[in-house]
Amino acid sequence: MRVNSIRLAVLAVSAMTAAGFAQAGTSDVDYSKLGPKQQAHFVKQSQSHLVNSPEYNYDIKPAWIKKANVNSKVDASRKYAQAVVTLAAADNLSGVNNVYVTLMSEGGQTASANWTNPWPSKRIDAEIAVDMDSVTENGNWRIYSVNVYDANGFSTYYDEAALAAMGGHTSFTVFGAAGDSSAPTAKTGGVNLTPVVSKSTPPGGMLPGAEPRVGVQLNLADVGTAGIRSASLTYCLNGDYWSDCFYVQGGVSVRGKTSVVLTMGGRVSEWQSTGTYLPTELSVYDHSGNQYGLSAYYGDDLSFLMEAPAIVVNP
Repeated sequence: MRVNSIRLAVLAVSAMTAAGFAQAGTSDVDYSKLGPKQQAHFVKQSQSHLVNSPEYNYDIKPAWIKKANVNSKVDASRKYAQAVVTLAAADNLSGVNNVYVTLMSEGGQTASANWTNPWPSKRIDAEIAVDMDSVTENGNWRIYSVNVYDANGFSTYYDEAALAAMGGHTSFTVFGAAGDSSAPTAKTGGVNLTPVVSKSTPPGGMLPGAEPRVGVQLNLADVGTAGIRSASLTYCLNGDYWSDCFYVQGGVSVRGKTSVVLTMGGRVSEWQSTGTYLPTELSVYDHSGNQYGLSAYYGDDLSFLMEAPAIVVNP
């Protein structure tokens, strides 16, 4: 009797109009290739859609976490040392998509990591590894903040007080840190790779309309052991930091490079004014988070970075 019922359901498929299937959203299904049970399922589903079209349920409620814990000790002298944060998170509909964790020492040094869920799901138990082999402070650290996002981008932020109130283990001890607290620096000997660019001339091999490239090489050094990590140099029209500006940047992924000639690049947007641009602000970071900075706003002269630092932007 059950087989006969399924066959009757299959006959009902052929009886439904093409317009009906189009309304149900299943007109592209080849029912001849489905088994009897699958065919019966689609009949039931299509008839349900024809009668009631449910209102779309969009997830606007952000994800949340239940508890966060961190391992009790980290030996920062070990290569690839990590603090591992474990947490349980949930979301009502679209699923937990990613979590951003920040750790902080008593002296204010931070370390952070972003964890992304390859399959956003309503409940997750995540292990988030935060690199600690470049920190310089020993002693007590804690989970400073956690930001959890659902697949729609809605998020919930938890500060350290909220995390501690959940009852998890949120503090840990760091030992063996190398202690590189020395800031990097910039030296003379840089090179301007693009002294003149044209907004109407695309880079070689690219289609018309492509933004022109600008670039420099800077001579950077780190007296500590962490090594240069990144640098950013801002250029402003006539050296005026209140006017049109663009910037070039670059980075070093390998730790321990204490002397580098860093190639930095950027682009000039179509809305950029034509004229002469001069370097107005420099930021250099090492892998321990120490920063070196210069700014025309505070009266610093950045012309020593290279012999001819100006970049002229033509129409």
